[in-house]
Amino acid sequence: MKLTFLGTGTSHGVPVIACDCAVCKSKDPHDKRSRSAAYIEISDNSSSKFILIDIGPDFREQALRENIRQIDAVLLTHSHADHLHGIDDLRTFSCIMSNKPENPQNEKYDKPPIPIYTNHTAAEHIKYSFSYLFSEHAEGGGHAKINLKEAKSPFELCGIKVTPIPMEHGSLETTGWLLTETTPDGKKSIAYLTDCNRISDESINLLQKNAGLSEGGRLVHLVIDGLRIKEHSTHFNFLQALEAAGKIGGEHIWLTHLTHNSSHDETAAYIEEHLPDFPSLASAKSVLPAYDTLVLET
Repeated sequence: MKLTFLGTGTSHGVPVIACDCAVCKSKDPHDKRSRSAAYIEISDNSSSKFILIDIGPDFREQALRENIRQIDAVLLTHSHADHLHGIDDLRTFSCIMSNKPENPQNEKYDKPPIPIYTNHTAAEHIKYSFSYLFSEHAEGGGHAKINLKEAKSPFELCGIKVTPIPMEHGSLETTGWLLTETTPDGKKSIAYLTDCNRISDESINLLQKNAGLSEGGRLVHLVIDGLRIKEHSTHFNFLQALEAAGKIGGEHIWLTHLTHNSSHDETAAYIEEHLPDFPSLASAKSVLPAYDTLVLET
């Protein structure tokens, strides 16, 4: 299983429009952060399946950059614009494109609908705000074909087990995603937990149970919301993210959904400085900020 960070930035993205701060003017590619999303590849000996986590307004550029050509399902954390408003760009994946040079624009919108899994609150928002996705397309065009599903319990998808993890993002319900593959060496998991400022003990227990941690399963990568140094009303700050990560576990910890308040290098240095304050993270192999295009493998 492989995860590519399509974006690791907060809702503004980095650089922020009209901002002249040092981070926004940085030449370091690690400081260029598009809106947060991830792309998962699950491969066996004969084929590969691909799962997208969130589809924000930067998705078109992210897909072109990473040469994304297939999406078999979408896991949506919540319905805020920076995680949802690229949904129209699923249209390309709803049609069969001709690759013949003599007819490059031949399109047929007859692929099966793309399943989108999310929580009840986000599903209701999509039905209201993107109602046209559930009707016949207008003459002369097409729109994404989706199959909206509310995820309340673990399910099988593309050959792996997917567990929705309830979280809180201020007063909004959000969903983290635990992705677990069973290999000859046992269970290996990636947890993707963004846009939250509280993960209950019940949700942590749910994650650990479905990752099989008490039975020798490995949480290879934990991706967790870590906005900035200063506290925020709806996101973990860096120290809160480290505290939550210490409770959850994970061999490699990655902070995502980062602002322009700290550069990549400054964030990494801040984490290193404060790691001794979290002895529960002593066994982690790495604790670092993620960045766009970073690839993780289990």
